Amino acid sequence: MTKEDFIFTKKFPQRLWRHVVFWLTYYMFFLLTLFHDGMEQVGFKKWAILSASEIFFHVLIQMIFCYVMLYLLLPKFWNRKRYVVFTAGLILLSFSFYWLYYLEHDIIFRAIHMHAGMKFRPPDIVRWFTLISFFTYFPIGAGLTIAIKTLKNFYLKQKENQLLSRENANAELQLLKAQIHPHFLFNTLNNIYSFTLSKSSEAPALVEKLSDTIHYMITDCKTDTVPLQKELKMLEDYIGLEKVRYGERLELSLDITNDYQNKSIAPLLMIPFVENCFKHGSSMTLGKQWIKLS
Repeated sequence: MTKEDFIFTKKFPQRLWRHVVFWLTYYMFFLLTLFHDGMEQVGFKKWAILSASEIFFHVLIQMIFCYVMLYLLLPKFWNRKRYVVFTAGLILLSFSFYWLYYLEHDIIFRAIHMHAGMKFRPPDIVRWFTLISFFTYFPIGAGLTIAIKTLKNFYLKQKENQLLSRENANAELQLLKAQIHPHFLFNTLNNIYSFTLSKSSEAPALVEKLSDTIHYMITDCKTDTVPLQKELKMLEDYIGLEKVRYGERLELSLDITNDYQNKSIAPLLMIPFVENCFKHGSSMTLGKQWIKLS
C-alpha cells in the first residue's frame, strides 16, 4: 500500500489505523511537552504514571469532542448551511464537554494524585484551571482535525474532478466511434453486397479492408494514443472502400508526405474530416466529383 492509499483510502482497516496513528502522535506530543511538578516528592516512576494517565484522559476527552464535531455538527448542519443550528449545537457541545472536563479534573485527576501521594488543587482553582485548559487545548485539537479533514476532502474532490474529466473525454471518444461506425459500416456492407451479387473480383479485397478497419476501431483504439502509421493505414482502407462506391464518378487525390514512422496520435482524430469529405461533399455533388487530401 502506498502512502497516498493509507492517507486517503476509505477502507476500514486502513482508515482505523490512520486515526490510531494520528491520536497516538497527538498524545505523544502532549506527553513530551507537558510536565507536572512533584517528581522529587514521589519519584520518577509514580510521576511518569501520573503524567501519562492525566494526558491520556486529556486526549480522550478531546478526541470524543473532535469526532462529534467532525461527524455530527459539521456534516449535519454546517455543510448544509444551517449555521444557526450549528452555532447552537457548538455552544451546547462546548458547555457539556466543559463540565465533563471539569469532572475529569475534580474526580479522576484528584484520585490519581491521591493515589500517588500528591496534593491536588483546591476546588476553586480546579474550576479556573479547567476553564483555561479547556479554551487552550480543545481549539488546538478541533482546529487541527478540521483542517486535516478539509484538506483531505479538497484533495479527494480534485481527484474526483480529474477522474470525471477523463471519463467525459472517454465518453466523447466512444460517442465519436459510435457516430462513425454505423454510417460507414452500412454503406460499405451495401457496396460489398452489390459486388458479391455481380461476383466481382474486388469483393474479397473489400472484405479484407473492412475487416482491418473494424478491427482497428474496436481493438486498437482502446488506448489513449495509437501509432500514426496504423491510423494512416486505417484512413487509406477507409478511402479505398469509399472510392469503390463512387467508381469513375470520383477523382480522388491522397498525398502523405514526411516521415510518419515511430509517431503517435489520438485514435480516430482525423477520420471525421475524411468521412465528411464523402458524407457532406461528394455525396451532395452532381456530376464529376473530386476530393484532394493532403
